Amino acid sequence: MRVQRVRGVVAVLMGVMLTAAVAAYAADTSETGGRHAMGSRLKERLGLTDEQVNAIREIHQRQAEGGQQVWQQVRQARTELRRLALNGADDATLAAKATEVKTLLGQLVDMRVDTLRQISPILTPEQREKLATLEYGRHGRSRQKDRS
Repeated sequence: MRVQRVRGVVAVLMGVMLTAAVAAYAADTSETGGRHAMGSRLKERLGLTDEQVNAIREIHQRQAEGGQQVWQQVRQARTELRRLALNGADDATLAAKATEVKTLLGQLVDMRVDTLRQISPILTPEQREKLATLEYGRHGRSRQKDRS
């Protein structure tokens, strides 16, 4: 019974971690390296003007500090959860730590939704639809969903 419960917690954690990866990627607003290239790709894919790009960057910069702080908390809580699971912690302790991770990941998702709400008025209806259909694969590379 205990093994099943731990497996369940780990399965939920894995799903939440995937969500966190996407949310954290979106919340990380560093303009160097991959993020700068990502901005160029989005500009091209969505047909953004320079003014739109600058307005979106400003929104991301305002959100950056809080997102980075929460993401650091997520990484720490995930590490603690792994340690607890690997060292035979009791079910209540595992469940409490898993709940902490889920709560932090939820905060990242909420921050992403807030960012999208702030960006929405900057975009045209066509750009909003294109952005809504983009998926982020491995390493944050965007691609459009196949609509066939």
